[in-house]
Amino acid sequence: MVLLVLLAVLVLLAVDGLLLIPGLIIAYGITGMAWHWQGFVPDPQVPPGPWASMAAGLIATLFLAIVDGVALHFLLRDKGHGTPKSSS
Repeated sequence: MVLLVLLAVLVLLAVDGLLLIPGLIIAYGITGMAWHWQGFVPDPQVPPGPWASMAAGLIATLFLAIVDGVALHFLLRDKGHGTPKSSS
């Protein structure tokens, strides 16, 4: 059981790595930052101030958390149907 949990965490971390780029693009679009491709991830053209960069990071992180929550909901939803409910 522990190995399944570790495997699920590793899979979700890999998915988060793939979803980081769309999360940043959505965050830059919402905050109105102009961005360009410098390397593997999009970068802002002008370095933002601390509040704008914190807002973009928060939006990108929330995007990843929502996707993880939905994935976990669908993965764990089927597990609960097989167990009998106790009558207390």
